[in-house]
Amino acid sequence: MLLAVGRWCARRPKRTAAAWLLLLVALASAVGAFGSVTSEAVTIPGSDSQSARDAAEAFDDAASGRQPVVLYAPAGAAPLTSPGQRRAVEEAARAVEGVDHVVAVTTPYEAAGGGLSADGRTGRLTVELDVGGRDITPETTRAVTDAAAPATRAGIEVTAGGDLAAAADKGSTGHSEIIGVAAAFVVLAVGFGSLVAAGVPLLTGAVGLGVSLCLIGLAGHLMDMPSAGATIAAMIGLGVGIDYTLFCLTRFRELLAAGVGVADAAARTTAGSGKAVVFAGSAVVAALAGLALGGLPLLHALALAPGIAVLLAMAATLTLLPAVLSLLGPRLAPGARGTRRRRGTRSETGARSKTGARKGQQKGQGVRDDRGEPGEPGEPGEGAARHDQSEPDARQEPGRREEGSAPAGWGRVAAYVASRPWRCLLAGLVLTGVLAVPAAQLTFGQLDAGDKAPGTASRTAYDRLADAFGPGANGPLQVVSTLPTAASGPDDTRITTVTAALRTTAGVASVGPAQLDASGTRVRWQVTPTTAPSDPATAALVERLREEALPGATGTTGTTGTTGTTGTTGTTGMVTHVGGATAAQADLNERLTARMPLVVGFVLAVAALLLLVAFRSPVVAVKAALMNLVSVAASYGVLTAVFQWGWGATLIGLEGPVPIPGYVPLLMFAVLFGLAMDYEVFLLSAVRAAYLRDGDNRGAVIAGLSATGRIITSAALIMVSVFLGYLLSDDPVVKMAGVGLATAVALDATVVRGVLVPSTMVLLGRANWWLPGALDRLLPRLAIEDDGPGGTAPPPSPGGAAPLAGTRGAS
Repeated sequence: MLLAVGRWCARRPKRTAAAWLLLLVALASAVGAFGSVTSEAVTIPGSDSQSARDAAEAFDDAASGRQPVVLYAPAGAAPLTSPGQRRAVEEAARAVEGVDHVVAVTTPYEAAGGGLSADGRTGRLTVELDVGGRDITPETTRAVTDAAAPATRAGIEVTAGGDLAAAADKGSTGHSEIIGVAAAFVVLAVGFGSLVAAGVPLLTGAVGLGVSLCLIGLAGHLMDMPSAGATIAAMIGLGVGIDYTLFCLTRFRELLAAGVGVADAAARTTAGSGKAVVFAGSAVVAALAGLALGGLPLLHALALAPGIAVLLAMAATLTLLPAVLSLLGPRLAPGARGTRRRRGTRSETGARSKTGARKGQQKGQGVRDDRGEPGEPGEPGEGAARHDQSEPDARQEPGRREEGSAPAGWGRVAAYVASRPWRCLLAGLVLTGVLAVPAAQLTFGQLDAGDKAPGTASRTAYDRLADAFGPGANGPLQVVSTLPTAASGPDDTRITTVTAALRTTAGVASVGPAQLDASGTRVRWQVTPTTAPSDPATAALVERLREEALPGATGTTGTTGTTGTTGTTGTTGMVTHVGGATAAQADLNERLTARMPLVVGFVLAVAALLLLVAFRSPVVAVKAALMNLVSVAASYGVLTAVFQWGWGATLIGLEGPVPIPGYVPLLMFAVLFGLAMDYEVFLLSAVRAAYLRDGDNRGAVIAGLSATGRIITSAALIMVSVFLGYLLSDDPVVKMAGVGLATAVALDATVVRGVLVPSTMVLLGRANWWLPGALDRLLPRLAIEDDGPGGTAPPPSPGGAAPLAGTRGAS
């Protein structure tokens, strides 16, 4: 099927390119008309905080809740309590009331307002809107702050907080993408020696990314899509899009060098390397799908966003790329104008070196290149039919060198690892083990506006409220009770008992007056902690309220009531829940901790199963899954040291240690397992093909690593460059993803694939390819790198490997 798709697109390149362009324009127009929506709301079905949120719907509140607009009178200006300043603030409040979507404004001077600081220099307007968090736009925030001009003219600094500030602080990550693309272009230009060839992966990757980001933005209208989700999707989509195109372009250039026609080469590239791309991309999507087992809408959104990006990258590689290859044609061939040639190689007609021909004839292996001549695989970007004399021969006895040539680059690494497997294995494990040590102290926390970059509206409002009213003012808790019978009023004994219990609980700074709904059966308190939202002490307060204070106030003793996800049910018949953003984050981390083993187990099983199907070896599949854990553990260690401990945090734009939200390591785990499959597929395809041809396990490991090392490290370098470009983002979550993913990919492409995997394969010997007969009959036979009818499968090469179909594993 892929051969037919590639041939159709290659023979109709303009039509295919126009279809992609039309799709991109249509989706971009839809985003322009309806907007790209994000939301930081956290929904946790079955949790106590979610029950509190649902119960609070009985109150007649605005959709947005109560959003603060912080007023600050700096030194030199009169305090807010002065008559002139009060008139200016009240005038500003009346002007804000006239802004679209604003339904009510409360001044600091009203009894129910946000209040004034003790020195009279900080206060807040409380603004209620008829739209929720996802629909509050930067334009809404700007309109509110502009309307407060009377206060500004009086020398009062006006700063939006809450969801208004979050909307104002939404920034573009375009600079990060530009840096990543620029770095990728340099790597590709050096690797291919051609500016035209270097531009092809960037073009295809950018188009696929553009379409996916539009779809993700529109999906935000249907579900709560966090802003970090779109950014992480852009990070992953751009990286895999460029990588997938790189692998295919390498194969296309090999076929051109072998004398295959442009259209046929594009079709066979799609059938061969495209099949490996489908397998690798499907592995990423399957790993992301494992996040659905977390049972959280947040995880669903964080899995959906990068999943869309990966699927679009695959689609662009399989359809748009053949069209681009067909349009550019000979300009992409090795040796074309602007392409550097290696010394000792012949022209782009694909004529192979005499040395390689002589070796192939002497061995008599019968392996044929694309022109039907016996030959050896070439080096990435130089054509399969050409032989790089600096690389060790795949069929040569390990450790031997052909006269007049010497191993170089990854060939030298492969020979060294194969000759000293135990030493290399231990060295690699020690290195990754040292990096993984901090991961033992990884704890899940929660970020707040105090972790935002200085100068942002969120951070400014946070600091001023914390200085004036205490750190807990930025994350008040909501305690909501449902009464079995209507209360007589705020003085109802059941209500006053709970109020007294809340005020005497350790860690509570203040408790607002009890609020009753219209029916008198729901009552709500606003509880201000003494500590900041991200402080672990605040999470401890939530637990203390649920487990001690509220059960005691509502008459719960022994087993007469329950706490936690179902709330507190006392002998008085009151059902009480603790909610608010801080409580929701605590419930989120608790849920993630409980579900993480299930998600990890699912991803491990899927990875092992996919590799088993592809390479028909239980040992290779299990070993590969375990090796992936090594790079993940090391990246977790770096993540802990940099963010939780603060080592080098200032170098990436942070002021010090910040908490690590629980969903970040979980998302990283799924993404990293998927990305690691890319490199595993390309390396093992080459090793497997060499083993099936020669039956020499050690020689196959050397040949496979020699053939794929350069292309894998080039692809990894591109991905690392893209990930590190996102360190310029102000969002700590995006920085965490950038550091964690870059670390894991760098280690995976060098230490894991270059040292640990080959050394273990050498030590395991023929056991690598053991396959029980029953399992052999059960497994489907795939040909990951078969070019399809009319083509022959190539020897192991960076773009893929010989077909695996119709072969039995050695036993």
